[in-house]
Amino acid sequence: MPLGQDDFSLVTLFSFIRSFDYMVAGAVISQVVLVAYLTGSPIATIIMLVASTMNALFAVAVALWFSRIFQKNMLRGGRSKANTALRLFFILMWGLLLVAVGFLFSIPLYIVPNLQDTLLGTGHVWGLLLGLLYPFSSGIVITGATCSSVGFTTLLTASAAMVGYALLAVFAGKWSLGIVRSISQGFGVAAARVTARDFSVKPRGPLLGYVSKDLKVASRNPATAFFFALPVLEVVIVTLLDSNFGVLRTVLVLVGTGLGAIFALFLPLALLSAEGKGLEYTKTLPVNSRGIVAPKALIATATYVPLPLALAVLSLIKPLTSPSTILVPFLIIMAVASASVFEIKLFLRTATKGKIASVVNDFEKLAVGVLVVLAPEVAYAATFLVTFSHVFPLLAMGGVAAAELAAAFFALRR
Repeated sequence: MPLGQDDFSLVTLFSFIRSFDYMVAGAVISQVVLVAYLTGSPIATIIMLVASTMNALFAVAVALWFSRIFQKNMLRGGRSKANTALRLFFILMWGLLLVAVGFLFSIPLYIVPNLQDTLLGTGHVWGLLLGLLYPFSSGIVITGATCSSVGFTTLLTASAAMVGYALLAVFAGKWSLGIVRSISQGFGVAAARVTARDFSVKPRGPLLGYVSKDLKVASRNPATAFFFALPVLEVVIVTLLDSNFGVLRTVLVLVGTGLGAIFALFLPLALLSAEGKGLEYTKTLPVNSRGIVAPKALIATATYVPLPLALAVLSLIKPLTSPSTILVPFLIIMAVASASVFEIKLFLRTATKGKIASVVNDFEKLAVGVLVVLAPEVAYAATFLVTFSHVFPLLAMGGVAAAELAAAFFALRR
């Protein structure tokens, strides 16, 4: 195409903007409209527009910075254990940064009351310090434009800080444009590569070899690498959920177990998504479907295992309504393994019909896995409502989970 370097840079810039324009527009418009509706002040609305624009510029710059760090360390060469550990560390951090966004919604319930008292305190030292911090400075200026409850010193400090952050946001925007321009000109991230000198081959069995291959392929794909943070996420969410109660009740264990199991079911489809078109090449190898399904199911099950262990440790701290309840998450291990097998088998059955591109994001496979995981818990709850005993429900759950595992083994042999 008759495109010059400037034209190509412009196309790259538009492509970059198009990748997040709707998110930025939605965030800015929603905040501005909300402030305009709640305050009815044109000045506060204009300040909110400026603050929202600053937020967008900072967010884009931080995203580009983290992407450069992630990509640089993912492309790091060498086979040393230090480089491998560093890549795994950045994968874990990338995943935690993505999944930790959900915790932001619970923060206001804990900090807003104390924060409001601090900001409204006249001449309070902490109020002055918060006025210097972003994004509290913007909030203080907006509050000062609508009411007189904010102290003059705090308002003046926050206004000066907001001007400084606005200049910093302009710098961040220019830096982001420079990064995009450098990418379009071929000056991307300079990867430090090491010349391969170790050509030794470590033969493994089909199962362990395919597990190693899946882990390496998925860990080098930023779209699926964050799934390796699932074990940490499961443990953190369930522990925080159950630690708010004085007694570890059976219903809490069931809910936490089901939540952790559903998280684990995302991994089989993520592994298939990371493999992508490589699955077509895999089907030409002398590997049967069992050799493809079993490693992915094993990896998905392994991501769930830390949850029962965490609940077992938590049961040592908090009393249980029944000692046998702690066996519930361990029995669900069989259900997670079975659900993973069914998900992958359903995927492969459809993939043989040439629908790989449309199957990866098909929620039908995930729905089947969720039903398989919840079936033992439903059996437990139904049996408990009939017998009001914790022993028979546990036997019913174990029976259903064992039946599902037997069906999964039968499906693998076909």
